[in-house]
Amino acid sequence: MEIRVGVIGPYDLLDEVLCIAATYPALAVLPIGYKDVQEVKHIVLQCKDEIDVFLFAGPIPYQIAREHIGDPKPMVYLPYNGTSLYRVFFQLLRESGTLFAERRLRFSIDVLNLEEVEQRLDELSIHVDHMYAMEYQLNQCAEDILRFHYDLWTSKKVDAIFTCVASVYWELTRLGVPCYRVTPTKTTIQDGLQRAQIEGRNFQLTDTQIAIGIINIENIVKKWSASEYELQRKKIAIQEILIDYGEEIQALMNWPDRNEVIFVTTRGVIERTTSMFTRFPLLERIVHRLNISASIGIGLGRTANEAQSKASEALSKAKLGDGGSCFIAMHDGNVVGPLGKESHLAYSLRSNDPQRLNAARKSGLSIGTINKLISFCQNYGSSQITAADLANRFGVSLRSARRILSKLEQSQLAEIIGEEQPLCKGRPRQMYELKLQM
Repeated sequence: MEIRVGVIGPYDLLDEVLCIAATYPALAVLPIGYKDVQEVKHIVLQCKDEIDVFLFAGPIPYQIAREHIGDPKPMVYLPYNGTSLYRVFFQLLRESGTLFAERRLRFSIDVLNLEEVEQRLDELSIHVDHMYAMEYQLNQCAEDILRFHYDLWTSKKVDAIFTCVASVYWELTRLGVPCYRVTPTKTTIQDGLQRAQIEGRNFQLTDTQIAIGIINIENIVKKWSASEYELQRKKIAIQEILIDYGEEIQALMNWPDRNEVIFVTTRGVIERTTSMFTRFPLLERIVHRLNISASIGIGLGRTANEAQSKASEALSKAKLGDGGSCFIAMHDGNVVGPLGKESHLAYSLRSNDPQRLNAARKSGLSIGTINKLISFCQNYGSSQITAADLANRFGVSLRSARRILSKLEQSQLAEIIGEEQPLCKGRPRQMYELKLQM
């Protein structure tokens, strides 16, 4: 299977990348050029469904994409490393002749890390009178970088300018300013294409993992106190929703009994339809349209048996408390859920951390519960919690939440630090401080 690589960079760099990419038969390269680097966020959104991995011609477009878009697909970039700097310094030396012998170099440079530049100057024994560096910040635009260099030049503070930004180089050259452009070397491009190939292959393998979902319609016969005709209409309505969903994601659907449905698809489909494991539209349709409490567990695995086992684990978590939620269990032991809730947490059912294992042994709780508690503290920036908070955010009953906190208190992993009066009438709630190592 070909790996679709979207190469995003200035137009004049794409030809060189394409030439080298021709030696990588496993890659199907889609070149996407831009004039202004700020176009990157729109480019990524437009083409993210057509490719497997992004390859950016430099750290700036990469950072913009990561900040504004997140991680819709694997992303790698071509760094401006030591060999790129060597090339521009030697180019300056060749064109300037005796410049270094007559006086120390004065120059300005952008984007690159200051320490990296100083190391290359030292290795080349280039003596510098003054170096003006503008390290890249996410909110910078090309105009800011251009103004930085041009002001230094017009005030006669620099003899040369080094820039990593194509539009800045083109404009300074047009203005007659001695400017040198830092670009990735052939070796850097080869390394970048190899990394893109590895990331793309990993993405394809992950994308095609088996996903099995179990949808449990809880006690529909008992809860529907209606006529037999109304009950049959409800069942047909559920079937229509599930058939539409199966057609939408091209999944295999099986209804082994009247209260449970199983569907089979791939991880890639689940990632896309859940907005990267943040919400589950099918659950929303069932609950909102039919007012039925449904619990959904989705398991991801490398084999059907592994995915089925993970789906059962996820469903058992979804059915805790009042149900009506969706959890996803990954093949690596991580669990995400409940999807679509503000209390959405990601945690692992496994750990080899000695402190966490010790906390599980002392309290008699599972390592998954300990990890979930720590994830809660990290996500909400607080280690203080009531039983009501725990029940709401973990999707468990109030009784189960009290049992968990009681076990933690008995094992000295939590202590009561105060009380909280509910807004409505009721007894004050005990406030606990969790003492779990992060």
